[in-house]
Amino acid sequence: MDSHLALIGSVVIGGIFLLSLLGFQADLRDHSFINTNDLIVQQNAIAMTELLESDFRQIGLGVDSLVVASAGVKSISYYADLDADGNVDLVAYSLSNPNAAAETPNPRDKILYRGVNGATQVNAAIGVTDFRLKYFDLNGNQTNDAAQIKTIEMTLEMESTTPYDGKYAHFFWRKKITPPNLLRS
Repeated sequence: MDSHLALIGSVVIGGIFLLSLLGFQADLRDHSFINTNDLIVQQNAIAMTELLESDFRQIGLGVDSLVVASAGVKSISYYADLDADGNVDLVAYSLSNPNAAAETPNPRDKILYRGVNGATQVNAAIGVTDFRLKYFDLNGNQTNDAAQIKTIEMTLEMESTTPYDGKYAHFFWRKKITPPNLLRS
């Protein structure tokens, strides 16, 4: 009889151990998916923010006249000699509506377009959910007058294109940039 109790006890303890392992494996899988989504969003965000910072610091480089051609909340176009070849380029950024990124499961993501001299490129970063711009004059007052812009505040929000457990990995970034060439114009 004691051997039966020992056997039953062993089976119960073994079953509990097996269930614990299965639960651990499920948690590990969940954390792995979450971390992978976070990593993808972070990598896309790094690529996007580096490009934005680089491009926006060059606003007005090699330009003697009008620097900012248009300034909107979700778009901007400006002049700069991006590749230092002596030719001034027209650079434009604009945010699409959600329908442009309809192939992804995320209903909120959009495409941030970057155009140089009319050739529109879809940026390498995917999952942009918001891109906003604010403009400030020399005194720090908000302005929409392209000729008065000295500082630009960029806000970028990104999410993973696919959810895990109904949730999307999220990234938020805000930065003010004062391009040196805007201060002399």
